[in-house]
Order: sequence, then structure tokens, then C-alpha cells
Amino acid sequence: MTKKVIKKKIREFLRKQGYENKVITLAIIFILFSIYWIFLTSMPLRTELPRNVEIEKGSSVKAISRQLKEGGFIRSKVIFSSLVILQGNRSIISGEYRFENRENIFEVINRLTRGDYGIPSKSVRIPEGTTLLEMGIVFEDNFENFDKEAFYQLTEGKEGYLFPDTYIFLENVKTHEVVEVLEETFNQKVAALREELGGFKIPLEDIVIMASIVEKEADDENREQIANVLWHRIEIEMPLQVDATFVYSRGKGTFDLTKEDLIEKENPYNTYVHKGLPPTPISNPGLDSLKAAATPEKTEYLYFLTGHNGETYYATTFEDHKRNKAKYLR
Repeated sequence: MTKKVIKKKIREFLRKQGYENKVITLAIIFILFSIYWIFLTSMPLRTELPRNVEIEKGSSVKAISRQLKEGGFIRSKVIFSSLVILQGNRSIISGEYRFENRENIFEVINRLTRGDYGIPSKSVRIPEGTTLLEMGIVFEDNFENFDKEAFYQLTEGKEGYLFPDTYIFLENVKTHEVVEVLEETFNQKVAALREELGGFKIPLEDIVIMASIVEKEADDENREQIANVLWHRIEIEMPLQVDATFVYSRGKGTFDLTKEDLIEKENPYNTYVHKGLPPTPISNPGLDSLKAAATPEKTEYLYFLTGHNGETYYATTFEDHKRNKAKYLR
């Protein structure tokens, strides 16, 4: 073998070795980078689980990344912020999140942008005609973090304006969140009803008060008729003379009322003494009662009673009303 051939072989060998070394070097760099990337995008091992984190409404991505880093949910603020920005129009949803298991940064971002709180929810039903006092008891019995006294403070003056319905809340729902949802639901229902009816001829405040009485005095079959009787009485300046207002103001039902109760002028909810509507709603009415109060049927009836058979009987005069009493209540 000549020197020339030997030199050529040596050069080929060195060139091959250099290429292989580059490949090996790049592979090592890629492996090291992948390990580092996995490390940066994983939840720190020191994080104790389960753990909750609350994202405040209006928080910036920078503030959230700092909060998550300090709480041990992510390792890198920069990577978190960059990945969120790359999401485009998917913004982070505020609220309290629970992490039961270790999740990487992609899973964390996915949950925050979908509102996947990881907290069990509970359904609670608020019947039509429930008062604020009764609502507070129902929510306190069902939700651990609910503060009944705070609820009463937040809802002062809002009797009638929290919509009764079946709601689903997270188990850790806060008191102010409950109030916000019930108020917003009422506003939505009233807006839809106003549009359905082409507007209200009666002021909303009066509709709500009347509906709250109808909710207590009527049933599914006679809401419109009862609303009509009561509006008719107001129209001719006749006292409403309904007992439901005493239940609200004095906690007394029809069979508990005394003569003194019926003539008590100091009670603004005494509809036997004071003409017109009581000063506030006496319950939180449902949609059917609101609709009945907003669209009363025009009849001449001024009296009604429910007989022992469950039927409602109407009269235009007091004499007819007395005859109905004698016939259907004895």
C-alpha cells in the first residue's frame, strides 16, 4: 500500500470519526435538552397534594405565573407565560382550582383556560316563594363555605329580586358568588319576560311585590285570576286583605291571627289596614307569578277563597263571598 493510499485512508477515517462525533454530540444535546424541558414543564416534586389555588378575576398572565410558581404548581414563569400567550384567544378563567395529582405545565394551562376547577359540584333547589331568610338556611345547609349572616347583609333590600330555581354550584362556592348568580338569573328572566310581553305597563317594582303575594296566595291553576282580584282591589282603593303578608312580617298564618293583628297600624305589611301594596316583596317569586302579575286578566271579581275541595271560588260582591264561605268552607 502506497503512502498516498494510506494518507487517504487516514483522512477518510478522521472525517468519518468527526461526523460520528457530531451526531453523538447533537444526540447528547437533544437528550439533555429534553430532560431539562421535561423538568421545567413538570410540577415540582416538593408540592404537597391535594392543593388549591385561587385565580383572582382580572389577574394578568404575569401575576398568575408568579402565583403558580410561588405555590409550587409550575417551575418556570417564563415558559408558562409564553405558552399561555401562544394559546391566542384562550384566556385564563378565574376561580378556585384543586389539584389532586401532579400535572405538567400543559395540563395546568389547559385546565385554567377551560375552567376545569377539579372541585365537585352540588345541585340545590330554591322553591318559588322562598324568602331570603329561608334561602340563607338552605345554602348554609348545603355549602360549607357559605356564610348565612354575610348572605343576609349582601341581600339587604333585595327580597323578591333573587330568582328561585335549581342551581349547580361548586362545593366551595362563596357567599357573594351565590348572590351574584341569583341576581343575574333574576335580571335575565325579567329581561326575557319583558321582551316576551312587549314591555311592562306596570312598574317592575310593583310587579315583583304583587308576584311575591301571588306566589303565596295562588297555585298553578289560578295565578292570573288571583293577580287580577288583587290589582282590582288596588284600583278601587280597597285593602288587599291577604294573610300572607302577616306570615312574612309577624310569622303568623291565617289561623294564628288575632283581632289585634288585623287592626295593628304599626305593621306596614298589614294589608287589612293599609291600602295598596306592602312596602316590599314578601318572597322571591318564580317566573309564572311574575308573568301573572304583569298581565292580569280583567274581570270584576273582588273576592276569592279556596274551598275544602281545593277549588278556588270567586265573587264580585261581599254577599256572594259570604255565600261561598258558607257553602265551601263548612
